Amino acid sequence: MDVGESITVAYISKQNATAYYNTTVQVDGTTVTPVWQGGAAPSAGNTTSNDVYTYTAIKTGGSAFTVLAAQTQFA
Repeated sequence: MDVGESITVAYISKQNATAYYNTTVQVDGTTVTPVWQGGAAPSAGNTTSNDVYTYTAIKTGGSAFTVLAAQTQFA
């Protein structure tokens, strides 16, 4: 990617009675703290549903990225 370019990825996590949630985001092997829609990172998954995580990584420098993230429940 060149500086100023972006990529969007959607990740679907099928949840059962015990729900999990994504806590780590890496871009190009580097852990990035995302900026979450609504202002706060999720603190749990949603039981018996499909949680969809959407990440948009924007390259802001040589190896620097801004990641916009969202968790959406589909039940």
